[in-house]
Amino acid sequence: MADQCTVDFKIGGENRGLFYEETGRCLIYINNHENLEDLYKTNTHEVLHYCIEKFGVQLDEEQEEKLIFNIQWAEYSIG
Repeated sequence: MADQCTVDFKIGGENRGLFYEETGRCLIYINNHENLEDLYKTNTHEVLHYCIEKFGVQLDEEQEEKLIFNIQWAEYSIG
């Protein structure tokens, strides 16, 4: 696990974003987003993957995705 997280932006690719645990690198694919807010959401999503790994939280892929979704939408869910 890398000591720091880096974020790179690319054009091309099929994903919206990827996180590489081995290097702590997040890739954000600009062309797969509709607007700046959408880019911010993906960036936050990928950095949260880094945070979960950094703190050693043991989750399977489905649990991790659900946790990140709930974190990102908490402002709208809490009413």
